[in-house]
Amino acid sequence: MLLGLDLGTTNVKAVLTRRNGGVVARASAPVRLYHTPDGGTEQDIDEIWAATRSAIGECVAAAEASEPVEAVGVSSQGGALQVLDQHGRPQGRVISWLDTRGRPYDEALNDELGREWFIAHVGHAGSRLAIGQIERLRHERALPAEARIAFVGDMIVGRLCEHAAHDATSLSLGMLYNPSQHRADPDLLARLQLDEAHLPALFSPRAAAGRLTGSVARDTGLPAGIPVSPAVHDQYAAALGANVTHAGDVMVGTGTAWVLLLVSPTLEPPIANRSFVCTHLVEKLYGQILSMYTGGSALSWSLELTGQDNCSGDALDALFESVPAGCDGMRVQPHFVTPVRANLANAGYISGVRLQHGKAHLVRAVLEGLACELARYLDFARAANVPVHGLVLCGAAARSRVTPQIIADVTDLPVTCLVEHDTSAFGAAILARGLLELDAPLQAIAADMQAGTRTVAPGPQHDLYTALLEEYLDAT
Repeated sequence: MLLGLDLGTTNVKAVLTRRNGGVVARASAPVRLYHTPDGGTEQDIDEIWAATRSAIGECVAAAEASEPVEAVGVSSQGGALQVLDQHGRPQGRVISWLDTRGRPYDEALNDELGREWFIAHVGHAGSRLAIGQIERLRHERALPAEARIAFVGDMIVGRLCEHAAHDATSLSLGMLYNPSQHRADPDLLARLQLDEAHLPALFSPRAAAGRLTGSVARDTGLPAGIPVSPAVHDQYAAALGANVTHAGDVMVGTGTAWVLLLVSPTLEPPIANRSFVCTHLVEKLYGQILSMYTGGSALSWSLELTGQDNCSGDALDALFESVPAGCDGMRVQPHFVTPVRANLANAGYISGVRLQHGKAHLVRAVLEGLACELARYLDFARAANVPVHGLVLCGAAARSRVTPQIIADVTDLPVTCLVEHDTSAFGAAILARGLLELDAPLQAIAADMQAGTRTVAPGPQHDLYTALLEEYLDAT
């Protein structure tokens, strides 16, 4: 069997699979977030480690030792920074990617170095995440010259096998990786008073970081000596789990914010200022990660506003189906979190409202607006020479019978819906198999292990939604 771990922001998840992709057991354990009065968001690495051991132990126990576990793959939240002393001991808590205290330092660096500098050096249009936090820690004299920098993923890998290691996707979301040079950016490191010796070891995702220690084996029920992968970023692990491994594939995660991962055959500049560009886990491919900011949060807002907070699953689909496509003229621009453009006076708005409109019209209009916003982002990709051939839907929306059809009709693209919901942990299990079958391309392993899917093609409402999309883009 194969063990996939996903070190998420609020939960550690573990999935045990067979080599054919069949899930044998799964488990999770929560992790706390600590909030400080000055805008800090922190976690405790020992608590993350305890949650990891708990999730592994529960998963192994649930599998009833039907087959031996052969390898461990690890995916992790990105950009969660841990300061270490010169001996590798944690100093203070993990600084979460949600932490806002580095933003003033990011803004100062953006003013100093500029957009084009950051695109050339880290594949992103500005300073973010670990960069501003490192600057802040230097300013606060909390980062001595001999200190080292780590991230959650490589820390947990180090505790599993005594060799802390991560890959390019992890370092990229820490904002320290140069995708054109395939290494940590030397100019940025010099600016931050760091060198590569201060960072975790950078490994290929196909190379084992080490082998599981005897003490961890005794604590969790895993066999000692099995290979452990370096930590990879959770969105790229999810891309493996979703088989988003070909140029032109686009993974759409439909959580609180809808997040896109676009696969390109060549290294291209960011399609938008918020895009993170990096090498893909599959060789000779590149990825761009881009959040729409809004998504599930906008749908939740519309349901709460209309007193339908508990509506989900089949009931939500029935609500969508109770009004016609186009919502009898009601339109929603769903920019309810952050303005898409600086000159947008209001982040979001509702138009075309008439007395005959009801609660269901608003909820479906929000969904149609989200589909149009997704189509707008795909246009960014096409304009930047990033191919778009098909969408793979992950998360709650993938289980809907209505949402994928609306997205297919609006975007004029086939939409593949995933059955597997622990996509990052499942992708980590695929990575684990890759440690055992070095001659097999990771792309082929992902395809072989692919869980059940269904594909939705554009349907009879496509022409109506083409007109609605044109209207949406004209108003944006």
